[in-house]
This record gives sequence, C-alpha cells and structure tokens, in this order.
Amino acid sequence: MRRFLTVDEVPDAHKEPFVLTGYRPPHRPWRYYLMSMFSMHNETMSVWTHLIPSIYVLYVLKTYFDDLDYTGDVSARLFLYYGTSNFTLQFLSACAHLLCSRSVAAHHVAFTIDYMGIAFYMYSVTLAQGYISSEPSFTYAVHPWFPWVALLINCLYFAANAHSHVRYRRGDPERAMLQLCSFIMMYLFGTLPIIHRILSDAYNGSVDDVTWMYVRHILLLATGGFFHASEVPQRFLPGMCDVIGHGHQIFHVLGSVSVLTEMKAVFADLQNRRHLDPILPTDLSVTTYFIVLFASYVYIAYVFVRKALSQGS
Repeated sequence: MRRFLTVDEVPDAHKEPFVLTGYRPPHRPWRYYLMSMFSMHNETMSVWTHLIPSIYVLYVLKTYFDDLDYTGDVSARLFLYYGTSNFTLQFLSACAHLLCSRSVAAHHVAFTIDYMGIAFYMYSVTLAQGYISSEPSFTYAVHPWFPWVALLINCLYFAANAHSHVRYRRGDPERAMLQLCSFIMMYLFGTLPIIHRILSDAYNGSVDDVTWMYVRHILLLATGGFFHASEVPQRFLPGMCDVIGHGHQIFHVLGSVSVLTEMKAVFADLQNRRHLDPILPTDLSVTTYFIVLFASYVYIAYVFVRKALSQGS
C-alpha cells in the first residue's frame, strides 16, 4: 500500500494547484498526522517553516524579557502582546498544515483557526507600530480611533477568509479575490504608521537603521506574497515542486524572516524610546481592545466552524 496519494485520489478541498503528489490519505488516526511531520509529503516543509520560526520567536522573546518592564510600562506590554501573537501566528499555522488532511471538516476548521492566528498577529503589530514605532505626529493625529478601526478591519479580514475557505474551493477566483482584498486592506491599514514613518524620514533625510529594517520587512513580505499568489514555480513545473520548493513554502520562509525582522525593529524602537512624549492607551483601554477582539473571534470562529463541521467528512 502506498503511503501517499496523488491529486486525483484526495477530496477537492485538499487539492493544491499544480501539486500532483505527496498527499496524505484522509481518515487516519490523529497520531498518524502528528507523526507525519517526520516524513516527507507535500505539507512537511509547510509545517517546519512555521514550527522552527515559532521556536525562534520564543527564544528571542526570552532574550528580550529581562530588558523590559512589563508591569509598569504600557508600551512594553504592547510589545509582549505583539511577540505572543508572533508565536501564535507561527504555531497555529504549523498545526493547520500538520492536521488539515484528516478530513474536509478538519481542513476547514484548521485553517479557520490559522486565519484567527494571522488576524491576532496583525492587530497586535498594528497597535505596537502605532504606539511604539510611528512618528509622534501620526500618533497624535489618529489617537484614539485608530485601535477601533483596526479592530473592525481585523475582524472583517478573519470573517472574509473563514467564509472564503468554507464556501469556495482552492483556485476559485472568488476565494482568491476575497482573501487578497481583505489582506491588503488589513495590512495597508496596519502598516500606515510605518509607511508614514518611512516617507517622513526619507523627506527629512533622517532614515536610520531601524527604518531600513521596516523597509526590508515590507519588501520580504511583498516578495513572499508574489510567490504565494502567483503559484510560482509550481505553475511552470507541475509535479516537480510537490514536496520541496513550491510557492507557498517560499512564502513561509520569506514571511517568517519578514515578521522576525519587524519584531526586532519594534524592539529597537521600544529600547530607543522613539516617542519622547508618546500618547499611549491606558491599561483599561488595551484590556478592552483585546476583550472585544477575542469575543469577536470566538463568535466568528463559532459560525464558520459550525459550517465546516456541517460539511462532514
């Protein structure tokens, strides 16, 4: 009996465009999928390109821990939430790729949770960049409505992606359009503080090393997004990049390097105290933001997980 299947032998939900082999069989015990991280199939690299960065994020956070006052400094706590969300982004994505092949329902549930991890990361980094890394003039202009608009856009992203994953198949133009538009809207809004900073520093001739780190972050993520959206190189080499080298794996690698670069840049800004007289949200405000955020996540996840489970095996 063959260990892995071809694209013609798996449910439509599990099929990846231009990936022809290396699919794990569905309806095996959960232990089979957990142990499959140590065998070579078409999700192995997708698992490890998230799992290794998740471990590295924990290591980096540990090295930063002693340098920050998390009890008396709101900006330090914003960075802690951001660092935690960076870990959950990587870890939940690794879990999604590891467990998604068990059934159609498991596939949809796994990636619904994956999208929630992405959304949590994007909201946390939006707050961190808005209150730690931006120009003071930007913060004064957008406080206090900025976190609430970011929260709304963030939840719309999560709902749009969960809906597109349950409603449409991989490769459907409606799914691609929903995912692309919702991500661009969320990412551009969340990156407004950094875009304003880069343009302001360039205009004033004061671009420093940390600002260049943000430029590298944006370029790395954009390059990774190109490989993911265009499905290059597997589009031109169908069947040859099934296990190693397809565009989604390249996106994982470049995306992970991008967010790690971004995290180091935010920490440098926190240490340098870029805002001499910053506007910061109160402890109560930050707590309220995240309570509303996670309550919204629970409701959205409940709606779409129910839909996923109703699709059966």
